[in-house]
Amino acid sequence: MLEIVQQAQNRINASAIHDSFIRQTRTAKSILDFLVSDCLDKSKNKLKNADVKNLSDIYNAKDNLIILSEESNAQLSELEAFLFQRLYMHPSVVQTTNQVRTWVTKLFNKLCSTPELMPGYFRRFIKEYGLERAVCDYIAGMTDRYCLKLLDEI
Repeated sequence: MLEIVQQAQNRINASAIHDSFIRQTRTAKSILDFLVSDCLDKSKNKLKNADVKNLSDIYNAKDNLIILSEESNAQLSELEAFLFQRLYMHPSVVQTTNQVRTWVTKLFNKLCSTPELMPGYFRRFIKEYGLERAVCDYIAGMTDRYCLKLLDEI
């Protein structure tokens, strides 16, 4: 088990939580709480030591002023690598992603070729922002179910 997960589960006494959904949710929340607290603590010290007096000092800083501790950064990197390998690149996720990409591309192309299928609210953006931007904004605001329903209709 990853160190960051083990520490989070220790903090929430995960072994006493029998409902797996609640245990997973509280574990994730504990990880986030830990990382945010670490970031706030380390960044506060970094800002203090950088002697920031105004916004220009922040823009001109040579180093990042918002940071994690080395230990937390290493644990976060380990978690990100784990999630990338075991979740984001899992074959079923990749397959679903490719399928959704095909659906959204089909919908995008159909709406670009037939913009009158979009509500007037989005069609009025075409002149100012362009057809592709208006179509993207329309699709971005859709729920998954609505997107699939619209695809079935067209």
